[in-house]
Amino acid sequence: MSQDSIPPAAGFGWPWTVSWPMPGGGSAPQFTFAPERLWQPINPGWSFGNLIVNQQNSSAPEVEQAVVSQVSYGKQIGKLIDAIEVLIEAAPAVSKVPAIEEFGKLVDKIKDIKKASMHQRLDRLREELEALKAHDQSAWQQLAAALK
Repeated sequence: MSQDSIPPAAGFGWPWTVSWPMPGGGSAPQFTFAPERLWQPINPGWSFGNLIVNQQNSSAPEVEQAVVSQVSYGKQIGKLIDAIEVLIEAAPAVSKVPAIEEFGKLVDKIKDIKKASMHQRLDRLREELEALKAHDQSAWQQLAAALK
């Protein structure tokens, strides 16, 4: 059954559709408390953090979603940064170009953030290992044996 062939809610007598009686025996236009058609396309657009991908900003949002589900934007950008750094090293004369200097500052900032994040992850890992050792000696011993 197509969407257009489904009668409006009044045809079904939905409980949230109300007709108000009018003086003189007529009735006012129907008033609904909910939408007459209760369906919508599944995942018409999708989001990644604050980024929303839909038909307005991507020619193929389903392809973009498939790519990002396997290779994140961060991973893609990281690989681009690595490639650009190799190109800059191969052509040292460009390193004095203002845009390249700004790029270098950006890369340094990203590296600092990753380094700080690494320390946080190591701290969490240390806490989890200490908890494992305290609460599950058998699992701790298995892990210790596997690491030898």
